[in-house]
Amino acid sequence: MTLEALLISFESAAELLGISRSLLYQMHADGRLGVRIHKLGRRSLLNRRELERWVNASMPPRHIWAKMQENCQNE
Repeated sequence: MTLEALLISFESAAELLGISRSLLYQMHADGRLGVRIHKLGRRSLLNRRELERWVNASMPPRHIWAKMQENCQNE
């Protein structure tokens, strides 16, 4: 049985997306990355499943993604 990490680093997330880590940080800084950041100590991590859902939803910017997630929870 292979375990898949629930929280992944920016480096792993960038690799999954096929982009550089610096571009992913830039996307986070300017609001294009919709996925929430989880702080664990000094580390910034992303929820792998949320990242996958975000990509499948055509990667909306943070403010739209947050509303989409809120609507899903209210239904």
